[in-house]
Amino acid sequence: MLATLFVLSALTAAGAGALTLLAPSAALATPSNEELRAASRSPEAGVLRPSGLRVIDLVEGDGPLPALGDRVYVHIKVWGSSFDAGEPAYATWAADGRPSMWFLGEPSAVVVGPPYIPTTTVPAGIDEGVLGMREGGWRRLVVPASAAYGAEGLPRPGGRGLFKVPPNSPIFVDLRLVDGGGGGCDRLLRLQGLPKSISCIPGKI
Repeated sequence: MLATLFVLSALTAAGAGALTLLAPSAALATPSNEELRAASRSPEAGVLRPSGLRVIDLVEGDGPLPALGDRVYVHIKVWGSSFDAGEPAYATWAADGRPSMWFLGEPSAVVVGPPYIPTTTVPAGIDEGVLGMREGGWRRLVVPASAAYGAEGLPRPGGRGLFKVPPNSPIFVDLRLVDGGGGGCDRLLRLQGLPKSISCIPGKI
């Protein structure tokens, strides 16, 4: 079954995350795609978790649902001020297109990603944000500073005090779960450790 796109309604006054299904679509490359992005930029979009993480589901995947300890392959974009605001501070697409890999619930594990990845860890808020996603899903997060880059921020390489994400700042994250247990990335990427596929689908880029 193809994933269904939907536009998110604002939270109710009581704080519950209400979702209104609008204009189902079979592909990401549609006018609805921009509507989804615009809806995600509302300060009250999605659901606010007790940790302070705001979770905004744009596409509900129809693949496996990874559990804690499962290997996940995720494409990530990070902005430091708001969604879609200029060049991302970090993006897995920016180098050779390899998704990051880690074991869900273990963000301190070494990840597979572009060679300039700033650390060998996944920010805790991004790890938490993958929980509940199905393979093929597209989700956005607003991650509080304490679960993002914290007091250190994300410095620019050789920036001498310049930052891609300033210290003690939230981050705005775009996630695509390309392998949550289906095995596509495991087969294509993990053995050689030099992934060349963005989609993890044989025959596709």
